[in-house]
Amino acid sequence: MFSSTLPERDWVTEMTKTMNSYRGLTARNAKVFLKDKTAIFFSMLTQIIILGLFLLFIKNSYVDGINDALGALKDTIDKADIEALVNSWMISGVLGTSVITATMSALAVMVSDRQEKIDFDLNASSVKGSVIVASYFSGAVICSLITSFFLLAFGLAFLAATGTFLLTATDILMLVGLVLLGSVSATIILMAIISFFKKDSSYSAFGVLVSTLVGFIVGAYFPVSALGETTQTIVNLVPGAQITGMMREILVSPAINNIDKALDGLDGGQFKTTAEQMFCVRLNIFGSEIDTGFMMLYSVIAIVVFFVLNIVLFRFTSKRKD
Repeated sequence: MFSSTLPERDWVTEMTKTMNSYRGLTARNAKVFLKDKTAIFFSMLTQIIILGLFLLFIKNSYVDGINDALGALKDTIDKADIEALVNSWMISGVLGTSVITATMSALAVMVSDRQEKIDFDLNASSVKGSVIVASYFSGAVICSLITSFFLLAFGLAFLAATGTFLLTATDILMLVGLVLLGSVSATIILMAIISFFKKDSSYSAFGVLVSTLVGFIVGAYFPVSALGETTQTIVNLVPGAQITGMMREILVSPAINNIDKALDGLDGGQFKTTAEQMFCVRLNIFGSEIDTGFMMLYSVIAIVVFFVLNIVLFRFTSKRKD
């Protein structure tokens, strides 16, 4: 008598097929962005604008403002330390915006696939929907990291070339970690928003809006501390502002500490306090300054919340397609 029991499912083979599909789709999504030179250029356009404005207008005005604030004490300060403070603040703005704009450009493949009905073909295949979504996420993170690491290397080279490099190896490793955290955060948050876009034209318009606002949100054009208390709270509640704040603390604090050390208490510590407030080393939310620990916790919570939101949106859209 023959057994009616079906052969057990080969989970190893199934897992291998799933991983191969995941790697293949991730590579495909990343290549779509990396092969498009125009997309790469526009993903870094905000950073190019920040650098141009900084070199042409912003830098001298801030250097002069710091010298005026120091008054007679400016002669006790090395000019390189003042330039290091301003240059480092600019680099933090470049990094803070890059993880967002690069992710925006990389995730455009999701919208393009919807418009071209490629997502229907993918959903009709044997590949699980969760694998497809995960591949979009991974592809965008990879592209964001490539672009942001390039800009990080450029920023460090800029500081070294101008004689204003004050970072340690530990500082650089922390910046690398924050770029990774920022790329993951931007991708998972933007994916939840992008799930509502179906046409390239509407997504392009949204991208222009985000690229315009992101420089102001992370304080790349001017410190957020120059805004009103309510506006500061609204802006600083954006996860990208929190991550940029942590980057800024790593980059800017060494220069502030050097100047404070050179003053040797002649100003009663007032310069350090004022500089940290002005250059947003400490962010202001609801009238209270927050430290790095809070920023990190806030960023991680935001990732978890939007991860759950993405799962809910995926299930909703999957049912709607069925």
